[in-house]
Amino acid sequence: MFRNYKRIIVQILKYVIVCGLIFCIVRSLLAEDEYNKIPKFNDLEKLMIETEMENSKRSLIVRNTCQKYNLGIYKDPSKLSAFKYPPTPQYSVFYIVRSRDLSYCPIYKAGSTTWIYNLCLLMNVREEELNSGKEQISTIARRAIPELEFPEADEALRTTKKLLVVRHPFERLLSAYRDKLENSVAGREHGTLHFYRKYGSKIVEKYRETNFTPPEEYLVIRRKDVPLPAGIEPTFREFVQYLIHTDLANYGDDHWIPYYLYCTPCLVDYDIIAKVETLWQDQIYTIHKLHLQDTIKPKWRHSSGYENAAMIYFGQLSKDLIQKLYEKFKLDFELFDYSPDDYYQYARAS
Repeated sequence: MFRNYKRIIVQILKYVIVCGLIFCIVRSLLAEDEYNKIPKFNDLEKLMIETEMENSKRSLIVRNTCQKYNLGIYKDPSKLSAFKYPPTPQYSVFYIVRSRDLSYCPIYKAGSTTWIYNLCLLMNVREEELNSGKEQISTIARRAIPELEFPEADEALRTTKKLLVVRHPFERLLSAYRDKLENSVAGREHGTLHFYRKYGSKIVEKYRETNFTPPEEYLVIRRKDVPLPAGIEPTFREFVQYLIHTDLANYGDDHWIPYYLYCTPCLVDYDIIAKVETLWQDQIYTIHKLHLQDTIKPKWRHSSGYENAAMIYFGQLSKDLIQKLYEKFKLDFELFDYSPDDYYQYARAS
């Protein structure tokens, strides 16, 4: 009987040890974010070379496009410009960290949360404060990195490395709509009610047809565990009509103003042009290029969203509306080498 008891104890101990090992392995795997692994030296060296080449290509496309349309520092006064362009950069929108030789123009809905968070870390803001949810990260960042005014800002932009992160213009516009205008009930801590009152209600008043019917359910995405919209918000189609017919330079919002007006790439010679579509490798490249790897690590701080969101929402639009929207943001498309072609196939049949 004693032997049986001893055998049972041994089996229990083995079971506990095995369970403990499994638990440790699982916890290790969960804690180790695959997306935050820094490449080993050989892989890192290869990534840096490849991304450097891609960055040079992106910079060249920007310069050629600015020259093509006679804009900014490439302007020939004897020739007409195809686009109305700001005479100076918007100095107040930049986050300039002179101590780390970095100036960043935040294009909202294009990886801005990730890089504003990174800048806060560079300014020794504690992650506990950034993750507390008590304030928006942009508010914390602006407190840590006050605006610079001309001529101080102009001097800083000439002497620091300048970073710009862009995204496919249509994807950014859709993200802005879904985050700020689609649902005035949810996300009020992020200003959705403010956006409804300032923009949404006016869009509905101007662009809603008398025989309006809401989009079919297959043309919208409802987020789980989120209250339904009130039914008073603009549709994506109405938002697009507003964008097409509005002077965005004077009446737009930071979340959908064109890149060329907000970050003025024909006036500011950006050293690094990153893209949301390649943000992981672009982050690694930027961090190592600017020697920031001891302070910040590459990380994605955005919700993944829905891969087919554009296919769904652009189904509310006709090809004609998509074409007009493209024309409105054409310069952004050309400056950063994006194409609208895939989106025409999402258009409704009639």
